[in-house]
Amino acid sequence: MSDSTNEYSDVVDRRKFLTLAGASGAAALAGCGSGDGTPTEGSGSDGSDGSDGSDGSDGSDGSDGSDGGSTNVVDQTHASGLQADPTNRTLNPHNTQISSEPARRLAFDRYAAYSFETQEFQLAALDEWEFDEETVTLTFREDLSWSDGSDVTTEDIDVQFQILDKIGSAIWGYVDSTEVVDDYTFQLNLSGPTNPVMVKHQLGNMWIDTPAAAFEQFVDAEASEVQTWNWEDSDTEVITSGAWAYVDKNQQQWNFERNTEFHSIDNVNFSTYRFDSYQEASAPQQDFTTGGKRFDSVWSMFAAPETVNAFQDYVMEVQTIPAKWGYGMIFNHDDPIFGDRAVRQAIAHVINREELVANAGPRTKFPASVPCGIAPRDIEGWLGDAQSNFEDYGVGSTNTEEATQLLEDAGYSKQNGTWTSPDGEAISANYLTPGGWTDFTTMTETIVDRLNEFGFDLSVASRPTSDWQGAFIESNFKVGTFYWLPGQARSSFPYFPLRHQLALAALNGGHNYDAESEQTIPAMSGDGEMTISPLAKVDEIATKPTNEEAMPIVQEAAWHNNYDLPMLSLVSKFEQSWVTTDEWNVSVEEGDPARGIKWPPFWWPRQGKLSAQE
Repeated sequence: MSDSTNEYSDVVDRRKFLTLAGASGAAALAGCGSGDGTPTEGSGSDGSDGSDGSDGSDGSDGSDGSDGGSTNVVDQTHASGLQADPTNRTLNPHNTQISSEPARRLAFDRYAAYSFETQEFQLAALDEWEFDEETVTLTFREDLSWSDGSDVTTEDIDVQFQILDKIGSAIWGYVDSTEVVDDYTFQLNLSGPTNPVMVKHQLGNMWIDTPAAAFEQFVDAEASEVQTWNWEDSDTEVITSGAWAYVDKNQQQWNFERNTEFHSIDNVNFSTYRFDSYQEASAPQQDFTTGGKRFDSVWSMFAAPETVNAFQDYVMEVQTIPAKWGYGMIFNHDDPIFGDRAVRQAIAHVINREELVANAGPRTKFPASVPCGIAPRDIEGWLGDAQSNFEDYGVGSTNTEEATQLLEDAGYSKQNGTWTSPDGEAISANYLTPGGWTDFTTMTETIVDRLNEFGFDLSVASRPTSDWQGAFIESNFKVGTFYWLPGQARSSFPYFPLRHQLALAALNGGHNYDAESEQTIPAMSGDGEMTISPLAKVDEIATKPTNEEAMPIVQEAAWHNNYDLPMLSLVSKFEQSWVTTDEWNVSVEEGDPARGIKWPPFWWPRQGKLSAQE
């Protein structure tokens, strides 16, 4: 896939764009489409040092974002693209198989939202959050309502937390118990000293999406019952808390209407919102090119510059959101070859990360300067002067001499041009990659070519997404690609990506990395050795109440990651989101927090930032 700067300049000259501090727009889920249920939500804007309210403030002015939108409602439908059959998706957020992320973001009010524009949280359903050592007090807005007119109270929040506990939600990794204080105040009793920013990132990924009227029936049921429940196919009324109320759905459409019970509904000046289903990732691109007018927005879609250049002039690319997600390498640590640290380090030396970016899209991607488990734009802020001690493995070079030395020192040798282990086994494997993810495919092919030139025997093994993930979960692989940052705003805080690479809960630990045993590695000072229990060290980060106190722990955990490479940190990216302006007004200025909140087609209407032309 080509992605030249010159092509991009041509696009900028003739099309409206929103840009963030010179940063370019980016890839969608795996950079290839706007599918449903992505695991991504970016975090931290360029140069972020994690200063997103970790001092105990929320970074918000306490407002709900309302700016007095028009009450003259236009009878107009906003059609947004959904790469899924709506009948195979549900608004039940606890359904592990078919819960729809875009529909949830549209239909429900969220606790708080992290803005990549300001690097601060914006309170939404929450009126206030207070952190006091080992307790968090949540005060919800008193004007929160469900779409049936009933009040949202802490009874609903209590049911939500009970179900989240039942299904093992991450928030309960910090919470020991909860208390209903009154109708609008809810208290979390933490399991111990915890950095407030970690809890904020968890709460920032929560919605008012579990009405007691619908979900109380699952409080005493088995977790599997709520995890397989299709709300819309049941006899239980579907009620929402956001700007849009559920109407109905079929295989082609998912229909919502303006929710007059929403606290800021005066900001919304159009009558209906609809998801239009499509299957081929190219469908929205064709629509934006031909002017077919099927889609008014697409929440997440990768498009190369040559494709964007052909779009109609009214198509606006929103380029404000770093993904804190991207292309990494995963190893099966039970494999006798790829479980060998020397092989992993040799691979890191051979791969030229800047070449990956150049081939897959330099305006949308950027490399990790140091593979250490920390998101690229956050590395300098967390490592500081210690960064010079870390091995960068050659961010813009192919270091075959270093790789050769590592392998030979470990007893490997070349036989007929192919590296073989001390036992005489060739370094050979199928390199697993997700089919249809075009930018991932490009980077995979680049890596396989370079490693084969070096003397490995690798083959590209493209799999449908479910099969690709399934192979990792079942440990039926040797090496492949997987996202090395867990995504969402939390990824700006090193605890989350470092723990993701060690425990890999997303794949049930299928990479078989032993993160709980003690390891002896070179000391950070360069003199002697240090002993570290990787998972315990990362979990220690969570107990530090400030970033300053967490920093030396983060550096030690990152040092281990850089040396042992439980996964290989390679490339991250920016998101691409799309809205049209021929029938819609967009009013989001530079510096407006709304510019950096995921996702624009869902967040902007509730604030009056995306409105119908009258």
